[in-house]
Amino acid sequence: MFILLVLFSALALGQTATLTAPWLTVYDPAGRPRWEIRMEKLVRTKEGWEGEGVSVTLFSAGAPLISVRAPRLSADPLGRNWSLSGGISGEGQGFSFSAEEARWMDRLILIAFSGQREDLKVEAQEARWELLGVIEFFSAKVTFSDWFLKFPYGKFVEAVLVAEDVEARGRGLRISADFLEFQVDKGRAKFLGAKVVRSS
Repeated sequence: MFILLVLFSALALGQTATLTAPWLTVYDPAGRPRWEIRMEKLVRTKEGWEGEGVSVTLFSAGAPLISVRAPRLSADPLGRNWSLSGGISGEGQGFSFSAEEARWMDRLILIAFSGQREDLKVEAQEARWELLGVIEFFSAKVTFSDWFLKFPYGKFVEAVLVAEDVEARGRGLRISADFLEFQVDKGRAKFLGAKVVRSS
């Protein structure tokens, strides 16, 4: 029955898949791995599939990008969309992270995301992680060194954080800016449309 899930899922997505129980690997049209799911236990339900002891690896151009672990997995009958729950942890692009819930819908969506990358700490209501390596943050708070940032939307690409409508505090200053470009590895920030005031 699970073999049918794999075959139908692969056909629906225009991809191929292989099964070596209890895990599933899905490949892109070029034959490179796209994602792999390993489970300690898998059962069929009325709604689809339920798994326990889950480990997921997401790939970018065939190279591992993100690793995620969770106690439970739920998937639709064809395995096209799945979700993880029960205390999620993982690593990717220099981040170690945790989340309350994760969903796969052509990208990894992490709810109540908390991540650390060297001196950079990010907490976001939601993070969307694309296989191209772009991470979008929604309703986020960021701490770096002695700076605290807050913004409704931001994007992390190749060690650069860009964000809109930023509020920043640090070193006796409060900054409100329309736009921020922060080169994380260099610790260098550029604000556009900024208003700066001294804070007590």
